[in-house]
Amino acid sequence: MRNLIALIIIVFTCTSCQENSEINNDLINRIPTDAKIIVHIDNLEDLDQFFSSNELLNKLSKLSRIREIKEASSFLKNYNLKGEESLIALSIEGKNEVVITLITSPLKKTIDTTNTTSEVIYNDAKIIKKEIDKKSYYSLNHKGVHLASSSLLVLESIVRRDVSDYVFDDGFQNIYNRTKSGSTFYIKATEKKWLEQFLLGNNISDNGNHAEWYQLEARTGGTYFQLDGVITYQDSLKMDHDLYNNLDAAENHIQDVLPLSFRSLKSVTYQKPSQLIDNLKRYHSNEIKVGSQLMEILDNTQEMSEVKLEKTNALVFTLKPYESVFMNLDSLSTAKFTYRDHLIYELANPIKTHAIRPLVQAKEYKFVTVLDQHLICSNSASAPEEFISNYQNKTVLSEQPWWNDSREALSNSSSLLKITSAKEFKELAKDTDQEDLKLIQKLDENDFPLMISQYVHEDEYAHYHLVVPYAMGRSNKMQVSQIGAYKSPKKIIAGPFLFPNHLNKRHDVAFQDEDFTLHLLSEFGKKWWSKNLDGPILGEIEVTDAYKNGRKQMAFATNKSVYFIDRNGKDVNAYPQQFKDPITQPLSVFDYDNRREYRFLVTQGNELIMLDRDGKTVSGFTYKKAKNITSQPQHFRIGIKDYIAFAKADNSIALLSRTGSMRTNVKEKPKLNTALYLNKNKALALTEEGKLMELDPVKGTVNYKGTYRTDATLQANSKMLLIQNNNELSINSYDVTLPYGTYLPAHITRLSSGDFIHLIETGENKVYILDRKGDLLSSLPVYGKTQSAIAQSKNRYLATLDGDDVIIYKW
Repeated sequence: MRNLIALIIIVFTCTSCQENSEINNDLINRIPTDAKIIVHIDNLEDLDQFFSSNELLNKLSKLSRIREIKEASSFLKNYNLKGEESLIALSIEGKNEVVITLITSPLKKTIDTTNTTSEVIYNDAKIIKKEIDKKSYYSLNHKGVHLASSSLLVLESIVRRDVSDYVFDDGFQNIYNRTKSGSTFYIKATEKKWLEQFLLGNNISDNGNHAEWYQLEARTGGTYFQLDGVITYQDSLKMDHDLYNNLDAAENHIQDVLPLSFRSLKSVTYQKPSQLIDNLKRYHSNEIKVGSQLMEILDNTQEMSEVKLEKTNALVFTLKPYESVFMNLDSLSTAKFTYRDHLIYELANPIKTHAIRPLVQAKEYKFVTVLDQHLICSNSASAPEEFISNYQNKTVLSEQPWWNDSREALSNSSSLLKITSAKEFKELAKDTDQEDLKLIQKLDENDFPLMISQYVHEDEYAHYHLVVPYAMGRSNKMQVSQIGAYKSPKKIIAGPFLFPNHLNKRHDVAFQDEDFTLHLLSEFGKKWWSKNLDGPILGEIEVTDAYKNGRKQMAFATNKSVYFIDRNGKDVNAYPQQFKDPITQPLSVFDYDNRREYRFLVTQGNELIMLDRDGKTVSGFTYKKAKNITSQPQHFRIGIKDYIAFAKADNSIALLSRTGSMRTNVKEKPKLNTALYLNKNKALALTEEGKLMELDPVKGTVNYKGTYRTDATLQANSKMLLIQNNNELSINSYDVTLPYGTYLPAHITRLSSGDFIHLIETGENKVYILDRKGDLLSSLPVYGKTQSAIAQSKNRYLATLDGDDVIIYKW
């Protein structure tokens, strides 16, 4: 019976509210003693229709606990309960057995066609046993009500009950009296995490002190699942929710800095900290002594949020509106350091929260940073860094469209806000049944990212909203996320470079430090290896597949040697090749016919030497020495002819054949200010006067098209021509203006998904990635300095720097 699956969605819940009519004592006094979930209905069909179309329940429908509920409730399909006020109770009997019991008005007959298999006489009552789907159930009309149950023992206990003075539960009776209407759920609220435990097949204890009852009503919403209602508790019984009783709630702002990588959140708001202290006194039946440091923080803030991250935790305080930082963090700290232009302080005296437990855990926080209107506290420096990086990258909760849609179902202010991520739910399930675990692990975090529980407390009850956002088929704004970082103990002088990892179809990241040591990192920032070199790397690291087996190598030059290294950091063949005279240009790597027969061209002043993959000199290449070579030699292919192009010190341009002989004579000698690029079969460069030179390699003729600023830069490939004047870009003659700032020269990189432009703004340290039309990609820019590199394999990667820190993004 799918309507009972509804009970499972409650698994993601806790609540709802409304008012109405009189109690039918005959119904509520027949509820099984151990009932944990009770559903009031007046039309079973409406309930079934609502939950049968629920996306989340469909994903969880094969959990063993849900299958148990389906099996136990299968007899309900034999009942037509339109217009009949009825209760359906779920209880756990015996050895964790799910039992479903129906309590409704007396029936003359059911709509089933199954035959009675037997009758049981108990306390002078005739109980009929029937079977459906090979599952027995029991029913009878008894003293003005109709009872049916999947358990004979439960039915017998109700039959022998004296209902004249029986009360199932005082707390339930009170909330039921005020709220019963339509399809309403009532859930025992004694445990904090009963929902997760119940779903995972564990029983619900009656001994917890969380609260009394949830009352829930389902709402329809196209982009989220929603349950609304109330939770009840007593302030005289030391219940958890009494801690928030009668709090004057404030607006939540934690979502503005909450990283999407968080695991769980618990946030408390307050307008008067004295209310928190009074509630704690009542809860502990004792005086509360809050330290002066923590009290000063509470007096100047309105929200306190515990955040569980992947590897650490944080306590975040939100300042009151228009409040500036009230603490002199410089005088309170013993040390401080800068991360992404934000100061992180190490306090001499940590912030201690022992006095206000269990509002928050009893911990000490010695690292603090200020981010927007938030004070981020942690016992490790990595937590403030995680908040800062996600805030700058806009990978925070408030930036997600599904979160903003869900806010429609929430109040602006809440006394208590709890959010559990799908990752955290999966972690809770790690010890459950293996089949259930497999099913839960398959739950797509991009479809159902989290569960939101919001409470607004009044006197011994709280309004409650449960929302599960649906992110399916919509932009998740996770298109850019930081996945790794590495802090280099030495100054970085070259890189980062992205290098494909053939083992996992991803990319690794290489960089060189001031000791000339080359390091290779995983995409997550784990160091694979380090290798000492004899000098700084010139230009880029080139990627080859010299053995035509998909296993990549890196090729590059220092001013002394040419290196050829495999992904394990081992030298390939006879490399490195050392030279007596200095190498003066970055290594040029040519694959003339795209057959992976690579040639390495080494420039030494006015001399060119060509090597093969084995480190041998290519005898068929002979270059006649002339003036010094002033640009890195480039390979152009036009038709069936190859051209090796470079500029020389006398401003002449050389166009050589594969063998090193002159292919085309260029008479004109333009003073070039940029490298040479091939675009639409023409060699392009900017001159010192800012003119765009266009050279025809076949004819050797030179034309000039347009004049630009003398500090303009140029990048091009076969399809794209980019000319940059700071924040003004001309892309294939189409003008794009970026936000005002100071920009480093842009780069064009061709990926399997297209050509992309990436560049860095140095004022606010932002990395931009644009498509070939000049449109900025979603979720960009992100934080980065000095250098950027992009690549694509299983994912698209961006590597950049923050001083001597390597930052790795996925986009």
